[in-house]
Amino acid sequence: MVRVTNTNHESIFTGLSHPLREAIFSVLTMRSSIRITLVLLGCLSIAAPITHAQKKNSKPAAAVAPAADDKALKFLAIGDWGDNGQESQQAVANEMGKFNQEFEAKFVISTGDNFYCCGVASVDDPQWMSSYENVYRNHSLQIDWNVVLGNHDYQGNPQAEIDYSKKSRRWIMPSRYYTQVKKVGKNATARFVYLDTNPFIDKYLKNPDNFDHIKSSAADAELAWLDSVLSNSKETWKIVIGHHPVYSSGSEHGNQPELIARLEPVLEKYHVDAYFSGHEHDLQHQKRADGTVNYFVSGSGGEPRPTGKTETTKFSSDHPGFMAITLKKDAMDVDAIDSKGKKLYSTTLSK
Repeated sequence: MVRVTNTNHESIFTGLSHPLREAIFSVLTMRSSIRITLVLLGCLSIAAPITHAQKKNSKPAAAVAPAADDKALKFLAIGDWGDNGQESQQAVANEMGKFNQEFEAKFVISTGDNFYCCGVASVDDPQWMSSYENVYRNHSLQIDWNVVLGNHDYQGNPQAEIDYSKKSRRWIMPSRYYTQVKKVGKNATARFVYLDTNPFIDKYLKNPDNFDHIKSSAADAELAWLDSVLSNSKETWKIVIGHHPVYSSGSEHGNQPELIARLEPVLEKYHVDAYFSGHEHDLQHQKRADGTVNYFVSGSGGEPRPTGKTETTKFSSDHPGFMAITLKKDAMDVDAIDSKGKKLYSTTLSK
């Protein structure tokens, strides 16, 4: 509401045409104390009755994303993605960024093969920008990326990926294998163990021209370290990450005999809840009928490949995508999401 008085007439009427100013001035002079109240219709807020037709044709308001669950620890898992934004990498990255705006994961797990075809040469390699920084640019992905090495990373300079941790705020790889503890709400914790599975694979050890950074003794030392970490772990959840799957129904590699022989017994011994890997360019959930460990493959962050099923397969898909994990005190939800935002699979592990 705008109120105009008859004081200082000349200043009020500035900008009006001469005939209109004279007409209004004549009215005002008839009563020196007159007040003219102008009501601007655009400022009115009149609540008119809603008709039945309006109710019928009205559209519901957009759904509001639920508040973040402060009792849960959320993270994403993606692997085999370093394709310079080509193949399906950019599409998966875009959807992962969009998805995480509402999901609000605290960190990303990268299951290896971070740069194709042959790793990076240094911390200044152009692929840091073309395959990582400029691809995963959504603000929701500016969070910690906890990374392991894949076989293709070994064909470059794996030490450069460790050293990049000192240059990047979000890239986390303090060494070739390492461990972290995260809080899950107020009353639970999770132990994450990040492995370098490459020294376990026999064919790499027999191919020193392409894998000259791998030493056969490294697997023995790493296995002893893993046993020590898990034997002393008192956390609610135990989650292990490595590049190579233990069990797989993928068309390219399948089960990994060396890990079945050496790694699986340690995972079973210490009741590890889940093992996440990549290497196969697909999405999988595997579990042995008489085993306790759930094996997840999230390796379709770039170029997907056909997959299949075996006796251990609970789920497999050749769609490009990633996994979203919600960890609570007594349950772990694992969802497989494709590059178009479709939920392909969902499972819950209970404590």
